[in-house]
Amino acid sequence: MAPENRETPPRLSPSERKVLALILQGKSLKVIAVELKINAKTVSTYKSRIMAKLHVESNVELVIQAMLHFGMGGIYLHDK
Repeated sequence: MAPENRETPPRLSPSERKVLALILQGKSLKVIAVELKINAKTVSTYKSRIMAKLHVESNVELVIQAMLHFGMGGIYLHDK
């Protein structure tokens, strides 16, 4: 993992924040797609963008970095 500035969370779009919140709840990409009423490929694209913004390459790193940047459930605190 590349070192990141922990003080400034990466900017995520509203859709990326929704997808990340559902990933942190342990939901699969297919379930997320159904819940958000979007295509599973779109969910996968959002996840890839989130991973790029967090500079991670695995699901474990994704969860760790998301929790470091946003805290548990804190993903909604950064709505802008």
